Amino acid sequence: MKDITLRAIDMFESIDVLLCEDTRKTGILLKELKIANTPKLLSFYDEVERQKIPQIVEMLKEGLEVGLVTDAGTPLLSDPGWLLVRKCQELGLKYTALPGASATINALVLAGLPMGRFSYLGFLPKKDGERKKILEKYKEVEGSKVVYESPLRTEKLVKEVKEIYGDKVEIRIIREMTKKFEEIKNDWDGDIRGEVVVVFA
Repeated sequence: MKDITLRAIDMFESIDVLLCEDTRKTGILLKELKIANTPKLLSFYDEVERQKIPQIVEMLKEGLEVGLVTDAGTPLLSDPGWLLVRKCQELGLKYTALPGASATINALVLAGLPMGRFSYLGFLPKKDGERKKILEKYKEVEGSKVVYESPLRTEKLVKEVKEIYGDKVEIRIIREMTKKFEEIKNDWDGDIRGEVVVVFA
């Protein structure tokens, strides 16, 4: 919560409707931030994004100010929102994005690996064949790669990266980023819990 920006707080205070993945979590956030003029919260997650867009477009056409937040991370980056942005582009509706904390950039900085160029791979498929196919494809791409992963699948991912990229690959496993138990590991050690970002080059 301490990573919130002043512009984000201003946005919460001034908008009419706030789209959020989980209205309960966002409600708690607004309460903790002591937002005086609480906007109407509207549930907006991957599974309902497409069907909610017409309703949101009508709100925007009526002149309502609409904001979008996600439970963790940046909207559109492995989170809902890209279909809505595309619809706004198609209809010529004005929109903007507020800068803020980004797990991808933060992980790259913490990893201490080359970041002149990098590739964001997001959450890889759960199926072995599909995941390995993507890892193979990015082997030819210069720069660090960033993957969001479940702690339950991190060991398998690290093994696959070593198998595909060879002995010279450098790996960083970053867990619980920006939280009390933040930790950066250079390899799998059998004990990874919490939210995980894996960076390798």
